[in-house]
Amino acid sequence: MEQSFCAEQARQSGIDIAGSASEHSLYVAIACSPPWESNDLDSKGIPENLRLLGKAFYDDYDRYQTRFLLIHNDQLQLENRTRVLVFRKPSGLATGYEKQEFHLRDIHDVAPLVQQIVMGEPVSATPVDEPSRDILVCTHGSRDRCCSRFGAPIYHQARKLVAELGLQNTRIWQTSHIGGHRMAPTAIDFPSARYYGYLDAESLRSVLTHEGDIRTLDTIYRGWGLLPWAAQVLEKQLLLTHGWDWLNCAAIAQVIEQDEAEDFNRVELSYKTPGGEQQIYRAEVVADPSRTAQLKGSCASQSLSEITPYSVKSLVCSRWGLRPRAKPKVQTIEN
Repeated sequence: MEQSFCAEQARQSGIDIAGSASEHSLYVAIACSPPWESNDLDSKGIPENLRLLGKAFYDDYDRYQTRFLLIHNDQLQLENRTRVLVFRKPSGLATGYEKQEFHLRDIHDVAPLVQQIVMGEPVSATPVDEPSRDILVCTHGSRDRCCSRFGAPIYHQARKLVAELGLQNTRIWQTSHIGGHRMAPTAIDFPSARYYGYLDAESLRSVLTHEGDIRTLDTIYRGWGLLPWAAQVLEKQLLLTHGWDWLNCAAIAQVIEQDEAEDFNRVELSYKTPGGEQQIYRAEVVADPSRTAQLKGSCASQSLSEITPYSVKSLVCSRWGLRPRAKPKVQTIEN
């Protein structure tokens, strides 16, 4: 019997994937060779102290808002060292996350380091000054077979393209679960923390080079993980309107009004160009039931779920500043 892949069904539906990027305060990406278990921190290469720390942080996610990832690239392995990438969400206007890289003597040293970082304690390890753009492609097949079936080829294509195009300081990693199986192949582009799905050879080149027809991003752009999910829907429209230069702008956004079902969201997004121009957009981000699709959330799902995309309404632009920041709505981790 032929296997059915949830990502093929979702792609054929034409459902808009904007607003599906995860928003975490801290990402911790740890170099660890596959294979990985479905729950990545249960993998063979993960020591008990790190597994227990990850469980404690996930059990109290509202407090820590930390996401662990495992990454691997056989050409970037360190001899007798464990590489750890830490991406921290900044406050205020920003173009992306703040990155620190550590080369630790042993993977057992990762848990104490992460504990220090999250708790705001003095850090015992010295960061490595290694500027880089790190693109993480999900290949976590034990979590969902779509991620290996579609993610692995894109990972290898991305490595090849980076070499062919001579892109400097650009590293490609395969990574464990980043959410959104049905959008495979998926990727996060750090330090900006922009999420992509349904990647193919053409769109991959555009993502890597920030060149070509900006409309290429229309079907693959999941959202900017720096922003709340509803603001991501607005930000995608602004990206498609302003073009590639938009990726150089700093932004901050907030949801200032929202109904209980989150079908209606009033959003403010303030941005600043590299030249210093500052403006604010306000819009309503509302559910569009006319475009609802019945889709499997993963290959293992036995039933279909209603997926409703959102539309941007009543968009206005002004030069005013942001209102006092509202208390953010915490996004829970996808299991």
